[in-house]
Amino acid sequence: MLEVPALHYAAEELFNAHLYEWLSQRTKATPLHTLLQLFAKQEQKHYEFWRQYLRREVSYPKWRLWWYQLLAILLGPTFVLRLLEEREHRTIEAYRRLAATLAPEARQQILTLIQEEESHEAEFLRTIQAEEPRLRYLGFIVLGLSDAIIEVTGVHAGFLGVSHKPILAGIAGLIVGFSASIAMASAAYLQAKQNPEVSPIRSAAYTGLSYLLAVLLLALPYFLAAHMGVAFWSSVCLATLLIGGFAYYSATIFNRNFRGEFLESLGVLGATSALSYGFGEALRYFFPMDRF
Repeated sequence: MLEVPALHYAAEELFNAHLYEWLSQRTKATPLHTLLQLFAKQEQKHYEFWRQYLRREVSYPKWRLWWYQLLAILLGPTFVLRLLEEREHRTIEAYRRLAATLAPEARQQILTLIQEEESHEAEFLRTIQAEEPRLRYLGFIVLGLSDAIIEVTGVHAGFLGVSHKPILAGIAGLIVGFSASIAMASAAYLQAKQNPEVSPIRSAAYTGLSYLLAVLLLALPYFLAAHMGVAFWSSVCLATLLIGGFAYYSATIFNRNFRGEFLESLGVLGATSALSYGFGEALRYFFPMDRF
């Protein structure tokens, strides 16, 4: 009776064990390394529990492990561990449903697995905050990205009302964005000097670079498209993708509601674009371009 679910759960636990082991090797000489080693041993024990019900080898898609490793390299171990915790929540619920159908001895073994899985999150939360420095600078990255998206999209929307030449809007966005990135980095530096837990230089770098990268990405369509409307909506789509990606990242890291954060940011972007476009139309009415 247990062979079919055992195959799925064994593969899941084996994957977790291998990923925890790999993550632990990237965090040597830290408390997180010890914690991840413990998680890997527990997941291996859980795998052995399910393996006893099977008469064949268990495997999982290798691309899945490579994908999670890539995510850990690019986005940090905290993000990947949070993703694993979400999957483990679903696994725990499935274990509970299964335990209710088993004999007392097997049920107790499943309940022990559940207890160990639930302990992962508590231990993780106590350890991770001090182990990944980039989390302390996440607010500065958010500041740079959100300001760039809203401000530069507003500039582009304003030019949509003033001019029908995409390259002019692109150049204006780059000029405004470059100047604003320096201003934002300077403000972040001064702000960080009041906080002994962060480096002013790193805070300024995270803010300024995230701002500048967003500016370059959002300006790109204006140098590739021949029609102003195509360039504007392409840039808005890129802005939406940036907002969605970072909202998902921060929601995963801090266990927040993704939909709420995404819709709120999207609403601010839409309102900014509409107001800027209206202002640009007013300027074109009072100062027609053919006069210059």
